[in-house]
Amino acid sequence: MAHNTTHRDQPDTTDAIDSTVENQRQRLNVLTQQTRFVLIQNILSHPQQLPTLKELDYVNPSKSKSTIREHLKVLIEHDIVEECTLPKDERKRDLPWRFYGLTDIGRDLLEEMGLLGAEGTLQDMFEMLETTDEIEKYAQAPRPRDAETDEELTGSDALEAYIRDQKANTQSVADQVAVATALYEDEIGPDHDGLTRSEIAERLAFEYSSGTVLNYLVDLDILEEFQPPGPSTYVISERRDQIINGEVEETVDEEIERLIDHMDDRIIPMDDGQPGDRVVIADGAGRTIRSILAEEFDVPSDDVASYLRDGDQLTKLNRAVDAIEESEDIDKGDNYGRVIFRNAAYRYRLSEFGMSLAESGVTQEG
Repeated sequence: MAHNTTHRDQPDTTDAIDSTVENQRQRLNVLTQQTRFVLIQNILSHPQQLPTLKELDYVNPSKSKSTIREHLKVLIEHDIVEECTLPKDERKRDLPWRFYGLTDIGRDLLEEMGLLGAEGTLQDMFEMLETTDEIEKYAQAPRPRDAETDEELTGSDALEAYIRDQKANTQSVADQVAVATALYEDEIGPDHDGLTRSEIAERLAFEYSSGTVLNYLVDLDILEEFQPPGPSTYVISERRDQIINGEVEETVDEEIERLIDHMDDRIIPMDDGQPGDRVVIADGAGRTIRSILAEEFDVPSDDVASYLRDGDQLTKLNRAVDAIEESEDIDKGDNYGRVIFRNAAYRYRLSEFGMSLAESGVTQEG
């Protein structure tokens, strides 16, 4: 005899699927309401993606704080947004301790809708937003930290999190992150000889001033700025394109004499050459270098040579070359050149703190 058996203790998978689909549909309806969708964008654009109610109120001047609070409540009820609070022992007077961020369900929903692709653009727009001192203070206030997330956040991610936390109000924060990340990935740390500013600029395309970006990172103690061993100042012969430390006087004397040897050259445009071409002739028409220098130093033409040989020859040499180069009548040529002083270029590398930050994954002070 056959027995009909109904498995009443097994869940109805169709009902479970229907329930999941219904929950998803409800969340989509909640999310796509205009005000709530704007609040989601505000959360994504925030540097730490954990804005306070005051910050959300500031970026939505057409909405009252009570309206924003009600919409946040709806988003929380549908597990799209969560309220995060600082532990009582970490709360500070005059600083916020209640924040709003996306749940994992909320992020998954946005990803399914293809809306997370605009995350970077939204954050760039937030950086250009003019804020009050109070809002800036709220933006930089300490946020709750997830211990498990912190343990996983290492390397360049930890550097980025720390820089964005500390310098979120600076427009060049993306450049700062790019520099720190590149130096970490290239292992340019405390034991490295470092890179000059120009060498770093060759590796990266800066949107803002490279000097400003590096100064911010030095200020954070992410980078170490230092001068390499050796002279702090270099003397360079432009004509020879060489460092001449220890032979400055002799080189200046030589350049002065080379200049004097060419003072009576007359230089005029070539009739059949390309625009800007010059030809040197010993006699005839055309202005001389002597006449240019006589005007520059306000001395008689016959006295130019003795004037150049006397007194502060270095200053006179460089001033003479400047005057010749600035003249529209003459091309200087390569027979003589300035003697210039240059400070040794500062070099940059990750500091001990920057390297330990990347290796330990600590992202924010407690």
